[in-house]
Amino acid sequence: MIHVGIDLHSRNMTLVALNDKGKLITEDKQATHPAHLRLFFQQFDEPVQAVVECTSFWYWVADWCGEHNVPLKLAHAKMLKAISYAKVKTDSVDARTLAELLRVGLIPEAPQCQREQRDLRELTRARLRMIERRSSLQSSLWQLAAKYNVIVQDVGWRYLGNLETFLGERLPVVAQVEARLLLQQIRLAQDQVGVLEQAIAEQIAFHEQVERLKVLPGFGLVCAWTVVAEIGDITRFPSSKQFTSYCRLVPGSKDSGGKHRHRSKNKDGNRYLRMAFNQAAIIAYRDYPEVKDFYKKVTRRSGKHVARTVVGKELAKIVWHMLSKDETYKGFKGRMTRITTQNYWPQPISPYT
Repeated sequence: MIHVGIDLHSRNMTLVALNDKGKLITEDKQATHPAHLRLFFQQFDEPVQAVVECTSFWYWVADWCGEHNVPLKLAHAKMLKAISYAKVKTDSVDARTLAELLRVGLIPEAPQCQREQRDLRELTRARLRMIERRSSLQSSLWQLAAKYNVIVQDVGWRYLGNLETFLGERLPVVAQVEARLLLQQIRLAQDQVGVLEQAIAEQIAFHEQVERLKVLPGFGLVCAWTVVAEIGDITRFPSSKQFTSYCRLVPGSKDSGGKHRHRSKNKDGNRYLRMAFNQAAIIAYRDYPEVKDFYKKVTRRSGKHVARTVVGKELAKIVWHMLSKDETYKGFKGRMTRITTQNYWPQPISPYT
């Protein structure tokens, strides 16, 4: 068996091949291109396996290896760094370290999703990133209006045409120029969110899981798509505690010398699942009385920010039980939920009305 470590970058890649005894067979540095990858692998007559880190550039390598029947392992970048610390760090050293760890079976693997799930995940992530940009623009417009004691909430965000008229009557001429530009960018961002949501709705895989999750409080169609796309195989989480931790819905811990501390804002886990469950939590405690009662109870004890995260954590636990145990929705904290307002999908605001 030949073991190949690939140190991959956007412009170049370093490939190192070792045999079963750890002897270096060949090392090569080439421009990042499938043709160069093919030339490197075709020189081996023995069975070959490869490994690459789960950085931003591994998609095409996984596709190429799948087409050419080359087993590929995806190395978890953070865990790999903890295992393979080196004083001298170069592309050649990194590639050889990957190959050596692959040879002895010590690669900390990251989940490698299938092509269909990966495509859906890219769409849902793009939508969440676009919503973040829209929120940033809305915040800039709110701050601009507040400088002149104009409160955007008096009109709201749903009808941007009404908001534009409202600001035009109250802001100075100079501020109106920037306000119009910000509104144009918000309209563009909202149009692009709609395009992404339409593309998500056209995905045909994973429909069964999506339909099951839509009944949860706060879950719309897009939120269900996002959760399904990011989870992948739910069996990789042995318990709901591990799943909620992966969703960044529980704090880390820093215990040492008899002292116990929480580590808030920990970046370990999936930021997109955290965003999805937080958005679902906001809709859930706004529109569902049973969830709202629980939210108020936690708010009195720990504050609204912690309460929102706790609601999101409870929704994540329900998702884990439904998908891992093939169960139906049994309610929120033992109470069946009923919606009190109508959700709007796909667009939460109207860009032109």
